[in-house]
Amino acid sequence: MDSKINRGRIEFNNENYEKALNYFDAVDEDDEDYDYVLIFKITCLMELERYDKALFLIDSLLMEEPNDELLLYEKIRCHIALSEKFEALETLRGFERIIAKDNKQMILDVARFYKILGEFKKALRFCNLALSVDEAFEEALYEKSLIAIALNNDEIINNCADKLSRIEDMDRFRIVHVFLLKLYSGRLRDCVNIIDDLEGKFESETCEMLKTVVFNQLCEKLDVNIHLIEDGDISISEAIDLLFDYEQNGVRHGIINDVAFVIM
Repeated sequence: MDSKINRGRIEFNNENYEKALNYFDAVDEDDEDYDYVLIFKITCLMELERYDKALFLIDSLLMEEPNDELLLYEKIRCHIALSEKFEALETLRGFERIIAKDNKQMILDVARFYKILGEFKKALRFCNLALSVDEAFEEALYEKSLIAIALNNDEIINNCADKLSRIEDMDRFRIVHVFLLKLYSGRLRDCVNIIDDLEGKFESETCEMLKTVVFNQLCEKLDVNIHLIEDGDISISEAIDLLFDYEQNGVRHGIINDVAFVIM
């Protein structure tokens, strides 16, 4: 293999894309490894955000291999980066026809492309296709929840949150994501249940902060607030319970912890 290619690969592996590109540009077109070099050049150009030049090379290679998945994938990325929505969608339609129907990751990538292009209903369809391959595909559930937010579909948002909450070994990021999905879809009782489950796992200040978020959402939803008639104090959890009682049973006033309150 040409020494220029070897030096280019070293710079490429070190993420020195400008230097790598200089070496790859010096390789002659009649070199037996030239097509191999073009793939590296395309990646360098894309990393350097020279998408128009990368697209030119991609199109030249697609003339010989029109169904090459990698090239079509990168072609879509270039069109998106160049704000060429029509060309991106046209390429994406061709790309979706050639990917394997059981390749959940590639199907999800199609959904992500459609989401970026603002085609949310198509993005949702491909998320569902990925989940039909693997119903516990966590990445697809996250992506579906974001698409549902764009579609303002509370039912789908809540469904994604429920499925994500059943994933084993939920870390902090996952728990907070589920909490936010429940909050966005208006499932405030579920939010409180999540916070209760976090007791002992999160700092008490964090749990109190999350409860305050729920309280504020309840006040906004019901268009009310709690007023104490006399000096005293109630916890944020007690305040939330009072608002839930008001929502469900219409209780507007009473006494809690020897403190009179009114909701108005």
